[in-house]
Amino acid sequence: MTPEGTRKVVEVNGLDVAYHDVGDGAPVVFLHGSGPGVTGWANFGNNLAELHGIRAIIVDQVGFGASARPETYERNYLEISKDSVVGLLDALGLEQVGIVGNSMGADVATRLTLDHPERISKMLLNGPGGTGVPILGPSPSEGILRLMDFNMDPTRERLVAWLKTMVFDQRVLTDELIESRLAAATAPGAVKNLQDAYATFYNPAMTGDIPLWAEVHRIRQPVLMCWGRDDRVAPVEGALLPARRMPKCDLRIYSRCGHWVQVERKAAFERACREHFVE
Repeated sequence: MTPEGTRKVVEVNGLDVAYHDVGDGAPVVFLHGSGPGVTGWANFGNNLAELHGIRAIIVDQVGFGASARPETYERNYLEISKDSVVGLLDALGLEQVGIVGNSMGADVATRLTLDHPERISKMLLNGPGGTGVPILGPSPSEGILRLMDFNMDPTRERLVAWLKTMVFDQRVLTDELIESRLAAATAPGAVKNLQDAYATFYNPAMTGDIPLWAEVHRIRQPVLMCWGRDDRVAPVEGALLPARRMPKCDLRIYSRCGHWVQVERKAAFERACREHFVE
């Protein structure tokens, strides 16, 4: 399996949406987080071999990876991405799916489930920052501040500084990973896309009157939240309110793990996916 060999593209709302369709079994959509150089494959490609019994549909969200972006973002990015995912499901003829979201992707998954509950059977959320509430910690977090630093001045040094906030074990950050993310992050239009997408999260005209975390009590699907104890992007305390408010939510906190549960606790994440969606 390679990203090039599994990539497919459909047109949704006038934009090309790229995705990877791998495996057989229960259909589950995987949504990556934000950040420099992110793609669906970068987030979840290394997990695919162990997702037995799952048809993994790994999406490059609008403006990221091989997916196109609009000229401007005139609505909140979560809404834009949500609509493109629903359009992708329609194009694939999938009435209902499970959904996995990492970080911003988890917030998109939450928005989609709130607006189209009939389309989602179960959810698995990794460190969903906007779905959680940083009750005690600073906001923006250390990781988000480092990401904003990169957006303002996209250098290798600032990329590495951001990556260091993503993981507990710094040995994860190999030269190969850093160079791969740097190449994708500095590709034509990539920085501008990230800047514009994040701008919608801080524009009062696009944020709405009700924060995402204040709506999660309406989610009735079974939810599994996976959170790194040492997350410096979305601190683990943010898990407590949504875990309490979503009536069918289980919470797993992983020691020695930062924001990338699927990377630093790879086997545990893969086991959680199988248990939640298949077994």
